[in-house]
Amino acid sequence: MKVPLTTIFSWFEKGDIPTEYQFRQTFSSFRHLDDEIEMDDVKGLNEAFQKTLSTIAFTDHLEDESAHNSVLAKLNASNLTDVNVDEWREKLKIKLTATIDGEGEPGNVFTKEQIGEIVNIFQAKDDEMLERIARINELLTSDDVNLDELQEIVDYIKENREQIELLKEAVINSSDDKISLVGSYSNWGPVTYQNQFNDLVYDKIKTIEDDTSSEKNKYEERIRGDSKIEHNLDTLSFVIDAYDTVTMFTIPLKVRRIDTNTIEVLFDSVPPNIIQLTIKKI
Repeated sequence: MKVPLTTIFSWFEKGDIPTEYQFRQTFSSFRHLDDEIEMDDVKGLNEAFQKTLSTIAFTDHLEDESAHNSVLAKLNASNLTDVNVDEWREKLKIKLTATIDGEGEPGNVFTKEQIGEIVNIFQAKDDEMLERIARINELLTSDDVNLDELQEIVDYIKENREQIELLKEAVINSSDDKISLVGSYSNWGPVTYQNQFNDLVYDKIKTIEDDTSSEKNKYEERIRGDSKIEHNLDTLSFVIDAYDTVTMFTIPLKVRRIDTNTIEVLFDSVPPNIIQLTIKKI
């Protein structure tokens, strides 16, 4: 039986000589480290256990996929509504994030591969045009009398220049970039849609008109950024017009004259699309 602490303290006051019995009673009043503590000896332990979940109930809760379904998102986000998704995007500052096509969902940006294909089409178009311009120039420098019919076509183009300009405007403002060509024009390069065909036809007509002009006073070229332009106007006096071939807005630029047939064109920032330059001799 344990002895109260007040009694034990009284056995060990100054001047006392504790007996063997008192020592035994003192140490018997405390638990030894080797003695195991019974649950019933811990005050309130049983009552505390009555308030806890059983192992089975706790495991069932952990495995319940619908637990807290109304307030917590599942790992696979299957319980999120469209409103929830928009709220997450707004909170994470990714509401305007760029996406690409995938799994039936349309994206809003091109992949590197798609951009590469577009650039290749433009490059092929430019290469094809340079080749055809060279062929036309070769034909126009010939004195073959059989070219009279071609000259008649050129004369007709000159007489109907206004109608040709209107045709170009109609082509630019049309939405025929999704209209596929019925015929095949493989010898003209990778031409798939009506607007590509229209651009080629217009450029070819303009090239014929410019190359057969009796007085050379204009030079045109398409560029993608800062460029060194070599023309054949033999002058330092000219006006230059630049516009975005997609948006059709005029683009500001800086021009440095290197010599009478060479200029350097500089932009304040890299243009997003191909720029059409027209240099007119004054």
